[in-house]
Amino acid sequence: MRSPRGTMSTTATISCLLLFTVLPTTVEAVQSTFNYVPIGQNPTLYTPGFEPIMHLDQMTFNDTVFSDRAFLVEFYADWCGHCRAFAPYFRQFANMVRDWYPVVTVAVINCADSFNQAACRENGVTYFPMMKPSAPPPPPPHYTCDSLSYFARTATTATQGKLFETPHSAEQIRDTLLRTVSNEYMFNRYPDWPNLGHIAVDSRTTYGQLWDGVPPKANYMAILFEEYDGVGAQFVMDLISRNHILGARRALSNSPLVQMLNIRNFPTVALFRRDHQQALYMQRYNNQTVKDLDDAITSDMEQGGRRAPILTTTYAPTTTTTQTPLIDCHSYPERCRDMYYVSETDMLKAMRMALLDEVTRVPGSIRGDNFTNLHEFMTLLSNHFPVLSFQNDVRRMRAKRTTSVILRNSERARLVFTHMREFLEGRKSIGSVTADEYRRQFESVERVYASPFPVNSTWQHCKGSSPQYRGYTCGLWTTFHALTVHTYIDTIKDDFVNPMKPLSTIQGWVKSFFGCEHCRNHFMHMTTTLFPLNERRVRHPHDMMTYLWRAHNIVNNRLHGDTTEDPQFTKMQFPAPFLCPTCHSGGQFSRRQIRNFLLRYYGSIKPHNRLADQRLAF
Repeated sequence: MRSPRGTMSTTATISCLLLFTVLPTTVEAVQSTFNYVPIGQNPTLYTPGFEPIMHLDQMTFNDTVFSDRAFLVEFYADWCGHCRAFAPYFRQFANMVRDWYPVVTVAVINCADSFNQAACRENGVTYFPMMKPSAPPPPPPHYTCDSLSYFARTATTATQGKLFETPHSAEQIRDTLLRTVSNEYMFNRYPDWPNLGHIAVDSRTTYGQLWDGVPPKANYMAILFEEYDGVGAQFVMDLISRNHILGARRALSNSPLVQMLNIRNFPTVALFRRDHQQALYMQRYNNQTVKDLDDAITSDMEQGGRRAPILTTTYAPTTTTTQTPLIDCHSYPERCRDMYYVSETDMLKAMRMALLDEVTRVPGSIRGDNFTNLHEFMTLLSNHFPVLSFQNDVRRMRAKRTTSVILRNSERARLVFTHMREFLEGRKSIGSVTADEYRRQFESVERVYASPFPVNSTWQHCKGSSPQYRGYTCGLWTTFHALTVHTYIDTIKDDFVNPMKPLSTIQGWVKSFFGCEHCRNHFMHMTTTLFPLNERRVRHPHDMMTYLWRAHNIVNNRLHGDTTEDPQFTKMQFPAPFLCPTCHSGGQFSRRQIRNFLLRYYGSIKPHNRLADQRLAF
């Protein structure tokens, strides 16, 4: 029977309820592999499928890490300068331990990608880079950008990660991992792990008992004799990939076997065959020992009329990079000049990351100085985030403002900033807001104003010559400069403006929320000690622009030649002569010309191209 218009029959209602309740709710487990390409928008610092590093994401993290293997995980942000500088050492380390894969897997997850935020928050990631291994539950850790994390084979939750340091040394990371794995083995004695303990020999020990822990399919065994607890564990781990042919054990120098074999120098390696008690090979341990063992086994098998084995199951990984052709700015200054501009797209992308991803990275409440710094920064954005692009010489701004273009996305973004400022002002009485509540409010407000932040657009001026360069940090610096310039423009007739205010507000946000801890510490050291932000340096309204310009050039000077430097956009003293010839005079900058340049450069903003984000209609 048809129900009356505007109502739904009871049967139809029940049918709808049943439709929703009978749908399956289970989610199939998804595990990563070395060839897995992680889900997300951001570039990665490592290449899936070309390096012995497994990529994780929100979809695969738990089902992969909390399985039947130990993991060493680096939590990084692709835009973080320190993460980029650390990447070559971590890559070298991963190649060093690539044969350890059956015991411990080296993995990474990009916490700068919004898709992975939940997994990174569960792991307590607050700064980058962070390495985390699996281990017995420690006290709640505080992760900084100097740490990795180890998850033991028995780990089942994110809280069971053990913090690692992140020195710029592949050998130190390897040695720390080796100690951690050895300790885990001594407590758990996993039967499918190689035997990392020393051989115990007495008068009742048989030759067969020496082979305890060696896989039954392995017909050869190498024993490393050492005076102390030294290279033996690494030797055993390095031979894991050969365990279908060769097992490895370790023994101390006081073992009766030493006298039996007449060993006088340490460390020494002896090779045995399962059906032969005489050593086939015995030499001092060195960098060529593994190759010598391979040759000895191959020779022994060929002499016995057996087929020579494939001794390793791993491969030497290769790396690839995608880089656009570089332009020589000395030879082609006009072409380089066109690559330098202020992009509305870059600033909007950077601000959404700064206000959403950075602010809500740490779960819990935003309170105290952090709450104050967030409110001050939101106020600065709501008042002075640029919404006009001036196409003429903005030095004549006192006379007229006729040649300007409205930045439509920025206009709507400023409404978001204004709404969020009012939202925070409503919480000032309690002085705090939860990260989840703040996130929900921000996402709701940006939908109301038609999502002005072009999150799916590529970086424009801030796009690097390859994915590991520039991006977010470039967008941050661009926005900071634009804020000081447009605050100056907006308050040019205000005789009581405080030129320190926008700079201290930017400093406060960096101190509270910038995720790259090394970068944050450098910035705070520069603005408090090296080049202090104070009223002596910032006395006049135009000083708010020139202070940040000088500070940025100090950073450029420090990072020039660094591994994180984009070869196309080198850390030169800005602006280069091809951008502002009149700014340079006698090897020095002309302060007056610099002020005029900053007004022109950051006053003329390239609008966001909305059509570039639209899909083609076929």
